[in-house]
Amino acid sequence: MLVNLPAPLRITAITFDLGNVLVKVDHLRFCRQLASLTELSPQEVYTRVFASSLEPGYDTGRISSREFYQRVTDHFGVALPFPKFSDLWCDMFDPLVDMAPIVQHLAARFPLFLLSNTNSLHFDYIRERFAPLLRPFRAFILSYRVRSRKPEPAIYQALIREAGRPPGEILFLDDKDAFVEAAREQGLTAWRFRSPQELRQELARHRLW
Repeated sequence: MLVNLPAPLRITAITFDLGNVLVKVDHLRFCRQLASLTELSPQEVYTRVFASSLEPGYDTGRISSREFYQRVTDHFGVALPFPKFSDLWCDMFDPLVDMAPIVQHLAARFPLFLLSNTNSLHFDYIRERFAPLLRPFRAFILSYRVRSRKPEPAIYQALIREAGRPPGEILFLDDKDAFVEAAREQGLTAWRFRSPQELRQELARHRLW
């Protein structure tokens, strides 16, 4: 039986999103902890932090970690010292099983980059806790550093400049359809990430494994 294989892709670099691609993220873990200090539900906390201007302002470096802490604690009327707030804010990440071997395997063949909507506290925490996972990456394109977040064109253009190669040769992996589509609009080759197993199969199908 003949199997039709896709035409080989010319990929010379691979870029990973961070949250729910390299590590698992549970925003509601933070929201539940903060809600326990207020009379609000975790969902109300989520809306007021992640569906407001607070997190985007922090993610794009327009406000500092201290300013973000002050605004959140003032908004919810909670008295938390900054170190305790930082602990709660960063308590939302877990390893994503089977991703570390995939990263190690690909790093032997391709330069790897990371592109993420993130903030200073989160990335400092992740870089320390998941150091072996991130070690193979050549560069980090982070929203709070480049002052642009997905799906804005500027963050993808920052990746293209950093990678130093035609955008079509850069494979970008993200778990959100809107961010995948925005990457394609900038000329990147982009795939929706669903699971480590499916990613490995897709890489093999395109002869990139």
